[in-house]
Amino acid sequence: MTRFYYSLLLALLCINLGKAQAEIEAQTLIRQYQYEKAIGILKDCPTITCRLDLAFCLVKAGRIKEAIDNYQSVLEKEPANTLAMMNLASLYEKSNKLFQAKKTYQTLLKIDSTNAFVYKSYAILCLKFSEDSLAKIYFKKAIAINPADVENIVELGRLLVKSDSIPEAHKLINKGILLDTTYIALWHLKARANYRESNFKPVVASIKKAMALGDSTISYQQLLGYSYFYLDSIPQAIACFEKVLSVEIESEPAFFYLGLCYTKLKKEEVALQYFQQAINAGLSDDLPKYYERIGFIDEKNARYNNAIDAYQKAWEYSAKDDYLYLIARVNDWKSTNKTKVLKLYKQYLLSKNKKNTEYITLATARIKELEAVKDAKVKP
Repeated sequence: MTRFYYSLLLALLCINLGKAQAEIEAQTLIRQYQYEKAIGILKDCPTITCRLDLAFCLVKAGRIKEAIDNYQSVLEKEPANTLAMMNLASLYEKSNKLFQAKKTYQTLLKIDSTNAFVYKSYAILCLKFSEDSLAKIYFKKAIAINPADVENIVELGRLLVKSDSIPEAHKLINKGILLDTTYIALWHLKARANYRESNFKPVVASIKKAMALGDSTISYQQLLGYSYFYLDSIPQAIACFEKVLSVEIESEPAFFYLGLCYTKLKKEEVALQYFQQAINAGLSDDLPKYYERIGFIDEKNARYNNAIDAYQKAWEYSAKDDYLYLIARVNDWKSTNKTKVLKLYKQYLLSKNKKNTEYITLATARIKELEAVKDAKVKP
């Protein structure tokens, strides 16, 4: 009997040694990125450690369904295993099983409410549900636990800027910059926050700082161009928008702002070309304002038929009846047929979507003038 127990003990010891050896070999292979080989060793090892390592390797090998099955099997044995739960939530999210991910994160937070990474992960998931208010709450909880995480600071800062909580955003961003002056996303966010307040000089300073750190993000070159334009630094603005076009050759905002820049420089024929290029590239709701700018230039240079065509297209592409006033005004300049002009002004005043009070006042006054002339002509 003693020999039997000794043999049994020896067998169990060998099994445990075998498991331990399997774990060691697998860990070596994992460190060498040999995930498929590690899977071959781990698949027959029943310990929780092996199951977790196997699931990790399956993820790295792109075998997501098998990884999910392994994490679920761990949770069947250990329902409070936070490592399995966290990785399972992440896999659900990666697989676009967002409601399952949400439920798993919520369970995790009930088990451990002190984990900054879980709060952060759950906040990011909330963004995918467009639950900005919830995301703010959980980013704040994550920051309270780990105030040194600049990624959380950036994400929360973006939400604050988006909701126009600019003073709070500035305070948070400045804390982030004190933590890491080399984190480009913080300088981007600082630029965005200042742009929202029309503080264009700090926008320029922030983007220049990001560029000095190696940033070449084209959208921030565009933001820099806008800021230079509003600071009336037109040559610098032109350089920025030309840089944008060197990367995005059909950027309609860049074409449009180059048109505005050359209008300020009184090079209206050059401006006209850029406005036309904005129209050619145009896919946005901004087409009416491109045509409006062309109309202004053509009207100023007495190209009345061209101006009327431009204003007509601006009206057709928008719901703004104020363009009808501009059409009437140009016809007033060009036409001796004041009966037609009078009709156009009246058409404008009868329209439903007119908003420009100055145009309404001018149209009303001009109608009175034209009717007075008409009455004078018919008097004996």
